[in-house]
This record gives sequence, structure tokens and C-alpha cells, in this order.
Amino acid sequence: MPDPTRSTVDAVATFMGGADTELLSSEQKGFICSVRMLENEMREATFSGEQVKASVAELFPPAVLFGPEIATLPCAHRELRKWLDGHGANLQQHSSHRVVMTLATSLYVDTEDRVAATQLASDLIAAGRRLSGGGAAPLPSSSGQRDEAPSTTNDRLAHNIAMRFRDGSCKFSGNLGEAWMEYVAEYQQVARDYDLNQMQRFQYMHNILSGDAKRYYLDKVQGYATSFTQAVDMISTEYNSIVRQNRVKNYLSSYRMSSLTRDGVSEAAALEQTYKTITKLAPQVPRSHQGDAHKVEFLRNAVVGSPWATEPLSRIATHGLTFQQLYGELEAALHLHKEARLAVAHANSSSSRPLTTQDVPGILFSGQGRYARPVTNSSAFTNKRPGGVYRAGRGNPLAIMGCFNCDDPAHTMKDCPQPINAVRAAERKLDYYAKKKTGKPTASAILFQLCSQVDAMEIAGENTSASDDAGTTHDANADDERRLFEALMSTSAGGDGSDAAVVDTEAKADFVMED
Repeated sequence: MPDPTRSTVDAVATFMGGADTELLSSEQKGFICSVRMLENEMREATFSGEQVKASVAELFPPAVLFGPEIATLPCAHRELRKWLDGHGANLQQHSSHRVVMTLATSLYVDTEDRVAATQLASDLIAAGRRLSGGGAAPLPSSSGQRDEAPSTTNDRLAHNIAMRFRDGSCKFSGNLGEAWMEYVAEYQQVARDYDLNQMQRFQYMHNILSGDAKRYYLDKVQGYATSFTQAVDMISTEYNSIVRQNRVKNYLSSYRMSSLTRDGVSEAAALEQTYKTITKLAPQVPRSHQGDAHKVEFLRNAVVGSPWATEPLSRIATHGLTFQQLYGELEAALHLHKEARLAVAHANSSSSRPLTTQDVPGILFSGQGRYARPVTNSSAFTNKRPGGVYRAGRGNPLAIMGCFNCDDPAHTMKDCPQPINAVRAAERKLDYYAKKKTGKPTASAILFQLCSQVDAMEIAGENTSASDDAGTTHDANADDERRLFEALMSTSAGGDGSDAAVVDTEAKADFVMED
């Protein structure tokens, strides 16, 4: 009769028989012993493959099977998969060819457990890359201390990469107007600047993603891709599908430059932005529309209808213009059109504007010329008071006075650069005020004007009438002349040039003229 104890020992030794349980933690020992006990039960009863998977899933929840203790046990997940396949479980191989992902997606039937297991498995793979470039995480040293230098260096490197792509415009979100390979090229340049290896490029790749693209990366790429190149290809395949290619083609076919100008963008800037958009999105259209002729057609559809684009577009068929040549001719035509509009506007404004005092050059005073400052208070112009009443200008004092020291009309004596000659300045100042005083009306000037008017009236009286009362009129005129002469004599005696005398004389002269 066989010894049941001996057979049990032989059965237990079948799963990870080479592992030394004395060196393992209690949780690791419990994992091995649990599998061995399950195998012992399977010897006494028949288990199907699904029952084996259900039993293992019940023994080891996702938090235990993919926890840090089991993860640090060398080849634990690989040995468990071999054991399950050997007992008819037949786990379906995962596309990433990772054992932990195969266990996470095939072992658990419950949806919540499968999702949690997949997330934990992805974290294990990512942690393994960060610590050792792939594979299982290393066991802690016997002294319990860890080398902090590599961790500090990696943290600093991760921070620097994140700062380089902190701006949202540097991240690929999967929108229609974004080209994935442009963001990859920029990330590759930064990776060369920091001397990143392929595994580090894959590790920090999430910094160039945002929105839907980042969610796709975390769900479908990070846990399945094994290299940076494979991750780039997976994202490129997702965001360059046939459906997306047709959407990009339709977008470029309906792209219009006029939509940019309606938003306030200048025509030159709108043309440049149209050119850049077509250049960036042309590689994303279907392969049948990636030729230069299709880019020419996209650019033609974008600018057709603009008056300045008619002539360059008419030469596409006759001259066989390429995409670059068409853009150059459109840019030149737009520049010429802009210059023509400015010239026409300038000509119309010059011919339709009425002439004003500013257009007609006035009298050039001393010191004025082509490059001199215009005299705004010249007597040729008028000034407007705040009340709206115009009055005659006072005239430019420099035109008459100038500098009393050097006789330069361009400045006054306080700004004269020459040494001050007080005597000469006083003499010139007296001459200036004497000339200024002679400009006022005097009694002699008024007398001369009145005599001229009286003579004119006498001549007119002789021609129009020869009546008998001529003597009477002559006597009246003689009396008027006598009174006027007496008034002028009294004015001259009171002081020639006095303002009060002049006003009184003018009043008397008006009285005589009215008579």
C-alpha cells in the first residue's frame, strides 16, 4: 500500500521545485504552497481547463498575483503560465507577448477583475522598464539600502523632458489638423539633446501626447508595445486609418482662404497659413492623392475667387506649375495687387481733395525753407478761438524782430549763441519798436484820405448838377472843411499817434462823411 504522505510530498515538489523556500518571504512561500496544494487536489479529482483557471483566479486576486511580492519572485508568472498550460488551461497568447499581460487578460472572467489585472500588469511592465530596462524588478540589497544616484538622475531627466513639452501646442491630441510624425520628429530631436536611449524614449513618450491620443496610448500602447518604434507605429496606424485619410482629403478639398480673411487675418498671412496647412496634411491623405498635382489642386481650390489669383491659376495647365511654383506666383501676384491698390488710393485721394491753405505755399519768412518748421501763427492763416469765432493771426514776431544781438531772424536774443552786446541790442530794440509804432494810423494819414474823398465829391457834384444852389453847397462844404481842420489841429496838439485821438478823429470823419 503506497504511503500517502510520500505521494503528497512528491506532488508538492512539482511546481517551482527548484525554489529555496527558506530565502523567500511569507507571501512568496504562500504563493508556491497554494499552487502545490491545488495540484494535489487535482490528482484526486478531475479538473477541466476552465476549472483550473477559475481555481487559480479564486486563490490569487489581481492585487496578490500582480503585487510587488510576487513580482520580485524570479520567473513566478512564467512558471505559473507553464503550469496552467500543462493542466489544460490553454491561455491565449497576448499580442504584446508579455506573460503578465497574458495572465491578466485570460485568467480572470469577471470584468472588474480583468480590468484591474490589466492595469496592474501594465504598471509592472512600466516599472520594470524604469528600474532595469525591462524584465522583473531587482530585489532589494541585503543591507536594506538603495542606491539613490540613478533614481535622482532619472527623476531629473524626466522633469527636463516634461518641461520641454509642457506647452499644449507641443502635444499631439489626435485632432484632424495635426500630423503625428511632426511631433515624433520634434521629440526625437529633444531625445538626441538629452542622449536618451530607445527604452528611455519609450518611457518618456507620454509627454508628447494629450487628450484622446494619450488615452489611447495608456489603454492600447503602453502595456503592449515593447519598443519606442513599435509604439510610434501603433499610434500612427490608429491615427492614419483609411477613414481618417478620407477625412483629411475632404478637409483639404473644402479648405478656403477666405474663411481666414473673414476672421481678420490679412491676405498675405492667410495665403502663408494655407500653404503650411496643405504641406503638413498632404502626407495624411490616401496614397492615391499624395502627389504634387493633388497639392496644386488643393491650393487652387483654396484661393480661387480672389481677383489677384486669376492670372496665376490660369497658367497651371499651360505652364505645368508645381506646388512650390504656384505658391510663389500667387505670393508675387498678391504683392503686386496690394501695391496697385495703394497707388490707386493715393491717386484718388490727391485728385479729389480740394485745395486748402496747407496745399498752397504762403510767404516764406526769413529762416523758413524746405526743411524748416512751418510757421503756424503766420498772418497768412487764421486762428480759431474756443468759442468758434475766427480772428486774424498776430503774425510771426521773428519775421520782423529776430535776435536783437546778432540780427539773426531764426532765434531770439535769449537763445543767441553769440556773446551778448548790450549796447547794440538796445539800439536794435529801439529801432524795432519805432518801426512798430509807425504802423499805427496817424492824424496826417487820416487827413490825406479825407481830402481825397472831398475832392472826389466836388468833382462828382460839378458833373451831376449846375443848379443855382451851387454856391450854397460850396459854402456848406467850406464849413465842413473848416470844422474838420479845427478837429485835426486839436488832435495834433493833443499828441500825434494817440489811440484816443485817432478814435475821436475817425468818429468826426465819419460824421462829416455822413453829412
